[in-house]
Amino acid sequence: MRRKVGLAQTGDRRENVRKSMDLVRDDLTLRLADQVLLKPNFLSSTNQLASTHADAIRGVIDFLLSTDTPPKEILITEGANEAFSGEAFQNFAYSGLANDYDVPIHLIDLHQETAWQEETIYLADWETYQVRMPKLVLDCPCTISVAVAKTHDVDVVTLALKNMIMGTLHQDDRVKMHGYLTHGDRQRPREAQILNMNLTRISHHLSPHIGVIDGTVGLQGNGPGGTNSVDLDIAVASADVFAADAVVTKAMGFNPWDIGLFQYATEIGLGIADLERIQVIGTHSLEEVTIPFEPHQWIDQQYQWQEPKARDYLQLQALSLIHI
Repeated sequence: MRRKVGLAQTGDRRENVRKSMDLVRDDLTLRLADQVLLKPNFLSSTNQLASTHADAIRGVIDFLLSTDTPPKEILITEGANEAFSGEAFQNFAYSGLANDYDVPIHLIDLHQETAWQEETIYLADWETYQVRMPKLVLDCPCTISVAVAKTHDVDVVTLALKNMIMGTLHQDDRVKMHGYLTHGDRQRPREAQILNMNLTRISHHLSPHIGVIDGTVGLQGNGPGGTNSVDLDIAVASADVFAADAVVTKAMGFNPWDIGLFQYATEIGLGIADLERIQVIGTHSLEEVTIPFEPHQWIDQQYQWQEPKARDYLQLQALSLIHI
């Protein structure tokens, strides 16, 4: 069965997001629960282009409250790059969201969490390391990643899956996902090989139940930060985060099959990133909305993600599946 992805292009950010979710309403409502956790992306507390806009969150909430069984509680959780996520909540006007709706909305700084679950990853030299995942996210019955369409300095693009994983792991552990203990130790292309595998492994635990990407205004070039914008003017949504990410990757002018994370995940069965197995639903075709993004300057090294030991490392036959 082909995975469904809603694709909307309306000229308005909030409506883009709401409409993209409405296009796959039946798939998404099966994933909803009384408590829903929304995970925006705050790369920086001052760079709105690189961070999820409050109107994208409004679009998600608009959809949630239009369903037959709307949530009774919404958690908006983030572990921003800064030590205190509350600054981004304030700067990006999230603080007023609770006043806009009748449902209880709570802003949660994951840096303040104390309950964590550990999982093993590997460093560049194949030493093991235990990263910490927040129990709050793991235990939530419905998680929705609300990401921005951006290029990345290691993994070509950063979208809904990577937002959910890298923005919720304990802040001290995130650089280890690249295979190194400090940012100063990172080496290309080795970190692309390790990061793609580690993301695949942790996605077994932290894949969101629903993936939403706001591409109304995307970020190109040397992302995931900066100010090099693209008016892509789309949003997508899916109950399969890999399918949602694959569609936006293509809309940005890249081939999903050139990215290790998507190949690994599809092979394991964690999700579908093969465009031949995805049905895009909307008034515009994927080809019609595609605007090639300027890639990161290290794109050639990013494509050198192949690692001969990957299949043994990922234990392809042993992994049980989640969220499918």
